Amino acid sequence: MDINILLTTGGTGGHIFPALAVAEEIRRRYPQARLLFVGSLYGPEARLARVANIPFEGLPVRGFLGRGLKSVEAGIRMAWGVGRAVGIVRRFRPDVVAGFGSYAAFAPMLAGRMLGVPIMLHEQNAIAGASNRVLARLAQRICLSLPDTRGFDPARCVLTGNPVRAGVSEAGRLPRARGARRLLVMGGSQGAHALNMFIVEHLSAFKAAGVDIRHQTGVADEQNVRDAYVAAGYEASTVTAFIDDMAAAYAWADVALCRSGATTVAELCAAGLPSVLVPFPYAVHDHQTRNAEILAQGGAAILVPEPRMIEENLAQTLIDLLNDGSERTRMSAAALAAARPDAASRVVSVLEEIARLR
Repeated sequence: MDINILLTTGGTGGHIFPALAVAEEIRRRYPQARLLFVGSLYGPEARLARVANIPFEGLPVRGFLGRGLKSVEAGIRMAWGVGRAVGIVRRFRPDVVAGFGSYAAFAPMLAGRMLGVPIMLHEQNAIAGASNRVLARLAQRICLSLPDTRGFDPARCVLTGNPVRAGVSEAGRLPRARGARRLLVMGGSQGAHALNMFIVEHLSAFKAAGVDIRHQTGVADEQNVRDAYVAAGYEASTVTAFIDDMAAAYAWADVALCRSGATTVAELCAAGLPSVLVPFPYAVHDHQTRNAEILAQGGAAILVPEPRMIEENLAQTLIDLLNDGSERTRMSAAALAAARPDAASRVVSVLEEIARLR
């Protein structure tokens, strides 16, 4: 069966990685499928689509951050983006437009709706942000990661879970190296300055405890953090701005220290990776804290609020967990029990359903 799917999202990996997981499942079911990824010119989506071998079209759109002239400029760019998106949809002739949230999805989803193409929206978080609340009005189906339909029409909602790439799930089935103390530090696609600086300040303790580290910093802190690692006796390659092969990183690690965005949490569960979660304290509706609470209550993670990292002796918590193989085994089993490995398959089934509505 030939099928054309236009995937659209951008801005952060939390939106982009579920889209790539769905693309992977589409290609598994339909080897002849034509895919197109449409996003912003200014986010990481172009690079990530290229890594996944998906053709990419960029739009000159930005989020509506700030007020005054910045907001006016964003509105002008969005109008321009809608015009560009209409042309892209006409040329590509998709059977479905699959949106995964963020401002970058608005123009392609609106263009698809204007041209009579069925629309699907995937919501990663327990509480939808402003962009997805607007985008939901354009969609025939809304796929949810969690069973909470607040802000959406329940009749159009389908509980699918949050899609993760097959390689991430495979990482959860691989045995961990015995005796290893491997810490994966992730700040998300934008990086997490507070986590970066905390680790830098405690590198001597980690080195003394024999902890190997892979640290994803984001662009802004990359060089300063790398210099600190080299000064502490670590290899420069320990530090990278981005990690393109997250499946390999999860398979390598024994423990992760990271934020608790919805996609990160879904991938940690799929990979069966014990984690210490430090929620971003300024997330809309504090949804990262809620995500972390769910994992912590299930025994898959330890929750440490950012303002309490020093008070709760986060560095020693990480070292103790890395030294406690039985506790890590228990946490890994709890993470795997919370995973939804069939989420990508469920989303593709929804795409098949609405493609037949045309």
